[in-house]
Amino acid sequence: MGRLNNAEFLLKVGKLLEDNDGKSSVYLTQKRLSVPLETETTGINDLSSNVIEHEASIPSNTEEYPVLIRLAMNGDKKEKKEKVKLSTVVETTQLDQFWVEYAQVIKTGFTGLKKKEKKKSKKSGKVTK
Repeated sequence: MGRLNNAEFLLKVGKLLEDNDGKSSVYLTQKRLSVPLETETTGINDLSSNVIEHEASIPSNTEEYPVLIRLAMNGDKKEKKEKVKLSTVVETTQLDQFWVEYAQVIKTGFTGLKKKEKKKSKKSGKVTK
């Protein structure tokens, strides 16, 4: 399936999570969408200026990149459901509003989550000298 617009993506994610009800694994990924290689100009324009202080001779990256959001859900063999893949691209100007809506959809959709069981620590009766 191709990339959806943001509103359509949120609607489909909400419906899929509601229908899934914890039966299948759901994988959510977010990453920076890089510029395609054909449109890149010569020179280094992809340096991280936020992490490492560079010398003045090395150019710093001041570009803003859109974010690619993906959802992949395994199909159910018993019910003969196929694997589902959804994706959308969020521009930097729309990012704050999208995160608010996205977080709400995820919170309402993941109602069947279980708390992780803590392992009991072994108490040793032996005393070492």
